[in-house]
Amino acid sequence: MSRKQWLYLALGCGVAFAVLTIPILSGRNWPGEWKIVHLALGARSPFWTAAMQAVTFTGSSAVGLGLSVGATAILLLRDWRVTRRLARETFLPLVAVLGSAPINFGLRAAVGRLRPGVTYIPHFMPEIAHPFQRWSYPSGHAMMATICYGVLAYLLLSAYPRRRSGVCALYALWLALTGFSRIYLGVHWPTDVLAGLLAGGCWLGACIAVVTR
Repeated sequence: MSRKQWLYLALGCGVAFAVLTIPILSGRNWPGEWKIVHLALGARSPFWTAAMQAVTFTGSSAVGLGLSVGATAILLLRDWRVTRRLARETFLPLVAVLGSAPINFGLRAAVGRLRPGVTYIPHFMPEIAHPFQRWSYPSGHAMMATICYGVLAYLLLSAYPRRRSGVCALYALWLALTGFSRIYLGVHWPTDVLAGLLAGGCWLGACIAVVTR
């Protein structure tokens, strides 16, 4: 994709996020959200609970930061003679992941949407340990997964362009699983997840546009 296409992606995701947020700001849910939440709750079982706890962990900020640091280290070791453009690409994982945190925090504070009133399943990094975490829109895990794994997919495709279909399919599958895990665990509404994907796509597109010719 060209720089212009990445910018169009960022703009499209931003506009879609704004439209999705309009009813949320007025304190309403989108139609069918409660039904989706209860369908997810009905799928609960010991096996799926363990699986969703593991999946959701991969979208945490700790994993995202660790992967971004690792990717940056690998890129630096690959070629220590850093040119100006290569420097931007080398630090893309760190900039994208670290920059997403204040964006997510700001959006969640601005919207102020509370999490669903359902039974919460604790996992490796509890969401409700701090009063700030009562806000759910947009999903931080969905946003982090979109950005972190999106950057990794971009770097992989830059090195192995013939793997496009497999990398894109795996990326889409993991985003879907991460999003479902957030609803299953009882910590997010469906539109929280969708908003996280859109906000993440907006920031991801803007970051990659900077390093794209």
